[in-house]
Amino acid sequence: MRIGVDWGGTHIKAAVVDGANVRTHAAADTNPATALDDIARLVDSLSPEPEQVGIAIPGEVRDDGRCWRLPNVPGFEGVNIAAELQRRIGCPVAVENDATTAALAERLFGWGNTYKSFLLVTLGTGVGGGLVLDGNLRRGRSGFAGEIGHVLVNSAPDAWLCGCGKRGCLEAYAGKAGLLRRYAESGGSASSVKQIAEIGGEGADDVWRQMGDALGSALGSINNTLDLDAIVFTGGISNSLHLIEPYIREALGGRAFAQPLADVPLKVSQLGEHAGVIGAAHLPTP
Repeated sequence: MRIGVDWGGTHIKAAVVDGANVRTHAAADTNPATALDDIARLVDSLSPEPEQVGIAIPGEVRDDGRCWRLPNVPGFEGVNIAAELQRRIGCPVAVENDATTAALAERLFGWGNTYKSFLLVTLGTGVGGGLVLDGNLRRGRSGFAGEIGHVLVNSAPDAWLCGCGKRGCLEAYAGKAGLLRRYAESGGSASSVKQIAEIGGEGADDVWRQMGDALGSALGSINNTLDLDAIVFTGGISNSLHLIEPYIREALGGRAFAQPLADVPLKVSQLGEHAGVIGAAHLPTP
C-alpha cells in the first residue's frame, strides 16, 4: 500500500494512492513543533502497516536526506525528515520538494502525456516549481531545479522582502502574503486569496495584475532559456488562473525573446488538489 503525504505550511494531507487514483484520504492542521508527529498519526489513521510512504515537503532535500530548510516552516534546517519519519512510521520513507513531487505526478498521469518538457508552477502560500525535460524529472545537482519562487523580479532597494530573507523574489509578489498585502494597499480586507477572487472589483484586479506581472516576467526569462512545451499551474491559486492569465501573457510578451516563446501554452494541472499526494506516493524509496 502506497501512501502519499503533502505537507503544507499549516496543513497536511495524506492519501492511499493506486496509480493516479486517491482511494482514501485524510487531512489535519499542523504547526512546526508537532509536524512530524502529526504526519505519523495521519499515516497511521490510513494504514497501521504501510508498504512505503512518500512525503512532499515545502523545501529542498540534500543528497544525504537532510533538509536544506523550509522557508515557510521554521526549525527544520539540517533535519533528516525521512529518517525521523521512518523511525515513527516503521517503513521506507522518501522525501522530496513539493513542487518537484507534483511535477512527477503530472509527468506520470497529467499533462506529461501531452507535453514532454514543462515547468510545473505551484501557486499557494509560496511559489514553487518542478521541471520536466524530455520526459525526465530534473532535480538539479543540489535538488533546487525549477525553484522559480526566488527568481528576482524587482531589483529596487525597497523591493518587498521574501520569506527566504532576500528582496524582490517572485514569491514576495505572487505568494499569498504579497497578494494580501497588495489587496490591503488597494483598500480591501481579506484573509485568503479565495476571498479576494470572490469579492472581485478594482482591488482584486490590482492583485491579479501584480501577480501576473511578476509571474510573466519570471516565466519569460525562464522560457527564453528552456523553450518549454508548456507551463502547468497547480495549487489553490491556480483556480483563479483565468483572472491572472491576461497579465501573465502581457508580461511574457514583453520579456520573451521571440513570439513563439511568449505563446507557450499555459495549463492548469489535470490532477487538481491531489497532485502532491499522488506524486509523493510514487517517489522512489531508498
